[in-house]
Amino acid sequence: MSRRTRPSAASTIHIPRQRGGRREPVILVVSSEPSLTLTSRAALAVGRWAWKHRLAWAPTAIATVLLVVTGVVHLIEPRTAWFLAALALAPAGVWAWSMLRRRPTSRQAVLWRAVLAAFTIAVGAWIALAVWFAPTRPALFTAWTVLTLAAQVAWLVARRMTLVSEKESA
Repeated sequence: MSRRTRPSAASTIHIPRQRGGRREPVILVVSSEPSLTLTSRAALAVGRWAWKHRLAWAPTAIATVLLVVTGVVHLIEPRTAWFLAALALAPAGVWAWSMLRRRPTSRQAVLWRAVLAAFTIAVGAWIALAVWFAPTRPALFTAWTVLTLAAQVAWLVARRMTLVSEKESA
């Protein structure tokens, strides 16, 4: 019969043999690790939920990163906003070029592309203004919140439409 060493972090309690057919004694091992608090359990639950649904929250994560990056760029070199302002108009040119080159067949595709171009221009303008004035200004922070909410809702709607169309085609 080999004797096992017990872990240093646990207490071992031997319960005496009971009457009846049992031949081996019952051993109860009690861990000395503290149990999780309610706050840590809630944090773990939120973390697991966020990890499980991480793709659904991609626009909010990107917007948060943009908020931080524009704040850092504002502190380092706010004059970068001039270049970013010119760059903000690029989606309009891309949209116009794509409409001239090959017009989509459905009105819904034209509408989605126009809305996407307008949204991208708004985001580019917000980035340029946030770099120039600081993203924490009340008007810019409100615009960031509205744009983030719009992007999140559009993302969820587009994902749902894509999932429905994939199920229909299968």
